[in-house]
Amino acid sequence: MADNKLKIKKRTLLIIDWANVYGWSKTTNWIVCPKKLYHFFNRPKIVDKILYHGVEIGQNKSEQFKLDMENLGFSVVSKEVKWPPVLLSQQNHFKKIVKDLFNLLDKIKKTNSSISNKLYDLTKKIEHLQSYQNKNLEILDISNEDELKEIYTYIEEVDLELKNLNIDVNDLRYNLNKPVHRRKCDFDVEITRDAINKADEYDTLLLFSGDGDYYALTEDLIKKGKKVILVFAKGHKGKEYDNIKSSLFLAYPVNLLKDQLKLIKK
Repeated sequence: MADNKLKIKKRTLLIIDWANVYGWSKTTNWIVCPKKLYHFFNRPKIVDKILYHGVEIGQNKSEQFKLDMENLGFSVVSKEVKWPPVLLSQQNHFKKIVKDLFNLLDKIKKTNSSISNKLYDLTKKIEHLQSYQNKNLEILDISNEDELKEIYTYIEEVDLELKNLNIDVNDLRYNLNKPVHRRKCDFDVEITRDAINKADEYDTLLLFSGDGDYYALTEDLIKKGKKVILVFAKGHKGKEYDNIKSSLFLAYPVNLLKDQLKLIKK
């Protein structure tokens, strides 16, 4: 059974950041069923149930999910998912990593070049081996012809491997400089806007999202006398919320609702 702390006694606005909620399954090992979520909170004191969903245009599953949620009864706020190109070398948290990696790759290339040159010099020296006389005996500094061929073969193989490695390093550098595409469809602006615009319609905000982006909104609502219930999954709650000591704030683990909300796969 759900904890008594989650009893809805006053006018409550339910807001669901669906991308955040769906992502909880990576650590909870269970998925929140939107249909069960809707019916569990389909109560007289819930003034509205708003679900925020990013739609991937052209993907039938994503587009159908939006229609299903609307038909279920949610007020759906949606927008198209964007995939902007991102250069890793221009992201602050990647800059040092990429810089250090490039420095390492340069060192590897220089090292390989040095080894290749040394091997080349060694090959030339072997080609020009001179014989010398010792007590009327002509002595060569090799054991036999087969052994010499093995040395040549070994040197050629190593040299080829090093050259190929240099090619791989160049390919790696090129790929690191290519932009990757990052999924972008945040709803922090829309959720904050709606929570503020509807402030006169509710006494409690029930927010399904542990994203720290809503910390400022939470603080502001509490100052205005609103209660905020933040439903989150373990490992998905912004550390900022730990600073809130007000009795008007409740951080509620979603695992306490597992029996009521878990999706049962057919």
